[in-house]
Amino acid sequence: MANADKKLARREANSAYLRERTEHQSRLGNQYIIIDHPIVDIATGLLSGPELKDGLKVQIRKWDALPPVGVPEKIQVMFDRTGNGRFEIMAEHEFVIPMGGSDFPETFPYPMLIGVEALPQNSPCRVRYDHWIYNAEVPDESPITPLICDRLPPYDRAPPDALTFATTYFDDSNLAPGSKLKATIPGYDDWQATDQIAVYLVDAAHIPDEPTGLIPIFFDYVPAPGISDTEIEIDGNRVREFGDAECVFIYVLIDKATNPSVLSLWQKISLTFGRLPTNLQAPEVPQADPGPLVVEHALSGVSVWIPLYDNHKSYDYIRLKWGSTTLEDVAVGPNPPARIEIPVEPKLLMLEEYGENTTGDKGTNISYHVVRKNRLFGPEDLDIDVNFEVPIPWVPWPFPGWPNPVHPSLTIGVVTNWDGSRTNQLTRDDKDKAADFTFTWYDEAVDGHVIDFFWNGTRVVEAQITFDDTQHTPGDDETVEIPWTYIKNGGNGTKVPVHYQLSAPGIENDLESIPTEVNVNAIAVELPPASFPTISTPYPGCSVLDDDGALQVAIPDLTGVLEDGDEINFVFTPMRGEFLNDPEDPITAAIFRQDYVLGAAGTPLTGFIIRVAPYADHILPLYTENAGTNHRGRAKIQYFHDDGSEILESTPHTTITAFHMPDTPCEIPRP
Repeated sequence: MANADKKLARREANSAYLRERTEHQSRLGNQYIIIDHPIVDIATGLLSGPELKDGLKVQIRKWDALPPVGVPEKIQVMFDRTGNGRFEIMAEHEFVIPMGGSDFPETFPYPMLIGVEALPQNSPCRVRYDHWIYNAEVPDESPITPLICDRLPPYDRAPPDALTFATTYFDDSNLAPGSKLKATIPGYDDWQATDQIAVYLVDAAHIPDEPTGLIPIFFDYVPAPGISDTEIEIDGNRVREFGDAECVFIYVLIDKATNPSVLSLWQKISLTFGRLPTNLQAPEVPQADPGPLVVEHALSGVSVWIPLYDNHKSYDYIRLKWGSTTLEDVAVGPNPPARIEIPVEPKLLMLEEYGENTTGDKGTNISYHVVRKNRLFGPEDLDIDVNFEVPIPWVPWPFPGWPNPVHPSLTIGVVTNWDGSRTNQLTRDDKDKAADFTFTWYDEAVDGHVIDFFWNGTRVVEAQITFDDTQHTPGDDETVEIPWTYIKNGGNGTKVPVHYQLSAPGIENDLESIPTEVNVNAIAVELPPASFPTISTPYPGCSVLDDDGALQVAIPDLTGVLEDGDEINFVFTPMRGEFLNDPEDPITAAIFRQDYVLGAAGTPLTGFIIRVAPYADHILPLYTENAGTNHRGRAKIQYFHDDGSEILESTPHTTITAFHMPDTPCEIPRP
């Protein structure tokens, strides 16, 4: 009996198990979770690394035996991130058939996500789901799907070392058409036999952050053993197609999980195909031949001239070096002249190369390279002598205003008029009189220092003075006289510059003081004389008169002397007496006076004609009032201008007149 009971119990237990297994198999337990993600190796479950940046997407199939209306069933996505059997819940969702419905509202396969934060960098892992059935107390587990998560690129997100080449430039001599370019891939510790390399060639001026859109010139597996340096061969024609360029070879490494490394490091490579620059000649510095090059040259601007070389190209540059200083590259351009001029700028670099404590001539090397896509050709050079020594040192050094010779130690002087009543101002009251210039001896003055003075750029020869410590003391004032001739020749102006200049025996370069600006209005404008355009003989007769008896007078071109809008007063004075050196004896009643505005209609600033008329009033009296001299007289012409300070007079012009026939005056009007 006891045995029968045991057998019955076993049968009932087995039946219950079979019912449970049937129920289980009718649900999800035999359905794998769907991996909604690219798998690059089905055999190992290796996932595509780059696609994991937003997490691992999975899907759940719909099961057959659904729960009653309103009763939930739950799906939990379980993930073992290390493959050691420790599953964790990554996502879950409850499915409920709504009241009055017959199915879940969700769409299947139902998507779920394992967040990227849960994914390992590089490790085997496993995934399944648990199905919490409405009528069971324990979950129904799906089969486990083994995977490999590899999100770690070669070099662990550091840039790979640069490719290396036998040289940093390639041309027809070392990369001929149809040849191969050998490049060395630096070894790296995490190399795998399945790693691949993509090499790109890009312009050095436009290196991208990533290779998107680039076409590789080489793609293959990294040769074994990649933990040490390995060599690849790149199709040389692919490189030559790039043309002349300063370029870089960059690459990415791609592992089996398709993780790309960041872009590699690089070194600049010059591609220069075709004819190369030849026949480079020495540079030229004309101002230094004969030498030395001095401050005056620097002030006017120093240029180095490069003779044009053979096989130049528009994208070539000239790289000039002055001493040890390299200047900014200068473009050759598409149509270069026979000599290429390169100004030496900034000018201060020449002083710095000369040196603070240098004296006399200093040999300086001038050299240049032709630069084609960062490849240097040359150099060619020239040695010149440079001498920037000055009588007193520049402080601070290098002096920022150099090569301007104005030295701060040579302080501004003062101009006073002849009686000391005005400072830095000369008026008409100072006309024809000398002025004084006073300056202060500078602290660095020593015997032999020579001071010259300049009025509006002209050296005042008579004023030169040489420092003598038995007569002069640094810090004392010194006054010299400026003769009127220099003031007059300097002209009027509101800011006429006056300065002094320091020179010293044996020193090439002079220094200048800060200029004094003088307001000069002491010089009257000199008006050029008027003339008789029809008179060409010593004894002009009736033929020089117009048909109506008028006598023509020409007012000269007054451009630069007066201005449009200025007024002149013209005077024609008939006189008794037949000789030019006779005392003036005007025929007062016959004088002709007239005012004219320059620039008005008929009276341009450039000159015009005045007709002295009528004949009977102004010309005929020269006949009637000179009966005692055989009717020969004199006529004087002159014009005047009031400039607000004084009446300016033109130089008078006088002619002898013989306006008569053998027995009668001129026949006017002419028949």
